[in-house]
Amino acid sequence: MSIDNATPEEWDQAIDMLAINNQVGGNHYKGNGIQPIEYIYANGLSWSMGNVLKLITRDKVDKIEDLLKAKHYIDLELQLVHGVDGEGNKLGQYTKEVKV
Repeated sequence: MSIDNATPEEWDQAIDMLAINNQVGGNHYKGNGIQPIEYIYANGLSWSMGNVLKLITRDKVDKIEDLLKAKHYIDLELQLVHGVDGEGNKLGQYTKEVKV
């Protein structure tokens, strides 16, 4: 639906149907002031860091599992992007992402 010439009611309905205003598979981000995906795109976060943000902001029962997953993604970012382990020790040239 185009909202260029929409009535206020049609405009509201069109806005409500946008992907950014809908969540598939639960409501664990609904209480946030901003959707994690909006923050991730606005700040150009990497895939790993975007996952960290999602995991630490969602409202889930098993918070420990989410925090452990977030820690794993931080370790992946350290290794693949910065070439260091979880303690900051250099790992070598073949641990970073290859830029093509």
